[in-house]
Amino acid sequence: MLRKMKARDIYSCATSYDKMKSQQIIESLYTDFTPWEGLLDFDATIRAPNGKTIELRNDPAMIVGVANFQGMDVAIIAQQTPASAQERRARNYGLVQAHGYGLALCMMRYAERYGLTLHTFVDTVGGDPFEDSAADLQSWLIARCQARMLELKTRSVSAIIGQGGSGGAIALQLAHRRYMLALSTYSVIAPEGCAAILFRNVNEETISSALDILQPTAEHMLKYGIIDGIVDEPLLDDPDYQPQVLANLKETLLRASTELAEQNLEELQHDLHRNISRIGRVAEQQSWYRRGKGLTKRLLGFSRVSHTTTDPQIADIRRHIFGDPDCAPQACNTVKDADGHVVRQGCGHISSEDAFRQNWSACPACHRPNPLDPHTYADLLLDPDSFQEIYADLTLEHIDGWTDLHDYSSTRQKIEKQNLGKEALVIGHGTLFGDLHVAVALSNFGFMGGSMGAVVGEKFRACVQFACEHRLPLIAVTTTGGARMQEGTVSLAQMGKTTAAVLALRNAGLPYVTVLGHPTVGGVLASYASLGDFMIAESKATVSFAGDRVVKLTSAGRGLPPASMTSEFFAQHGGIHSVVKRHEIKSLIAGVLRMTPWYHDLKNLEDFA
Repeated sequence: MLRKMKARDIYSCATSYDKMKSQQIIESLYTDFTPWEGLLDFDATIRAPNGKTIELRNDPAMIVGVANFQGMDVAIIAQQTPASAQERRARNYGLVQAHGYGLALCMMRYAERYGLTLHTFVDTVGGDPFEDSAADLQSWLIARCQARMLELKTRSVSAIIGQGGSGGAIALQLAHRRYMLALSTYSVIAPEGCAAILFRNVNEETISSALDILQPTAEHMLKYGIIDGIVDEPLLDDPDYQPQVLANLKETLLRASTELAEQNLEELQHDLHRNISRIGRVAEQQSWYRRGKGLTKRLLGFSRVSHTTTDPQIADIRRHIFGDPDCAPQACNTVKDADGHVVRQGCGHISSEDAFRQNWSACPACHRPNPLDPHTYADLLLDPDSFQEIYADLTLEHIDGWTDLHDYSSTRQKIEKQNLGKEALVIGHGTLFGDLHVAVALSNFGFMGGSMGAVVGEKFRACVQFACEHRLPLIAVTTTGGARMQEGTVSLAQMGKTTAAVLALRNAGLPYVTVLGHPTVGGVLASYASLGDFMIAESKATVSFAGDRVVKLTSAGRGLPPASMTSEFFAQHGGIHSVVKRHEIKSLIAGVLRMTPWYHDLKNLEDFA
């Protein structure tokens, strides 16, 4: 019967107060539960990328502790959404704050130390997007949770029991065995937010259409390999709902925990990485998808737009002030939303287009950057004519199972016809200052806002593989609006896939440098962008867990203070190693890569000419 339910009905169940909650599961299936505060040797501190120590506090939307399950000592990390309207404020509306993910990391560490099987329960509207969590490094902590689960040195089981809201959910979902209650959802964005963005209207019809695009149900997750199994669940108004769900969960958890105890941990980790990497993989029959010589492919960047005027008086003014009448002046204006609220501060300086381009599309006065196309970024970072692009022609049509996704081919084709590229990531290799050969992964903001979908995840994985095979350091430059809604949870799964790729690079002993360009928000920031050995950000770039527009759409209009969405804010709170002007990035990267012991291993790399 559940298989015939519409996604809209399943979503209503997933968000219902009557849905089974983590607190009920813990109280019913576990004994001797001890919260983290009661564990004498539990270290509730996290060290930020810059070395700053973060003292963690309790999170009302997260339950963390240890308990006994059928004679086994286990660690528990469980998200908790409100069970009633009265609980909404107390549970922070189901939004998990940064401290909750910090505690989750600490419990993973604790479980490893004592050899406890880890049980995680996913039920969250999403990660808290507001300034307090941003100050506590929400994006970095979510990225670290994914990485820790993928390299966990103890066995783990996860279950999505209600709402699997975006990056806030995947942080706890990447277990050795992954399950989902039948009346739950797992999605890259709430359908209301998707409807508001894609259809500019939120009603029953557009929400249903958004759900068709997002494909958030357990059946979809099983089809795409995002979960290993579905736990049967009766309708919420069934008189036996609670006892039946508890019995089904108990059976599933017991079977999974018992099976995992008998398996080799290294093999479990290998299988998990393989399964995660398969989501959005190129179809095996694509014989052209072999490594080989990379082909350089130039494209006209979206920032290279010619401006013309037919007014001779305006032309005379432009010629007098800026030199070329066909070059529009570039104004560093303050950006405001539709309600007049400041989103991004500008200095007001007006420059010629030539001066703007010569400063790499950044204001010559205050150095506030605009998005830069990937090939111009390659010119900025690499030696002249050294960049060679690889897998330039990879598109969604080459991805295994792409026809099951929502069809947005007309949008992609329209963008390609505008010479904005074939996808949102350009990968390749080149040299810095002659002696440093590097692999590069460059976001293409001109292609659907640099959003991450299956092709981006697969190209990033391929770039890491290329770097590992040729012993190259990797530089990743991000200019992106986050995960791609049009590909539903497959796009969300790329957060885990790119994180797994970074771990492969780390295991190979190769340096990984990330550059957070303008803008870097959403799922990319909460995955591979925040996992660099050395993290650089452009000065005055927008860096945020969620974009201001998305936050307003999903929080009744409440936005974010502009200062909390900047690279300087992120660095001030320990999340970035260095913030520099765009034109200074190449020299800084070269200096970092020449640090020992990296440079000793990199200076004699083979010539790719």
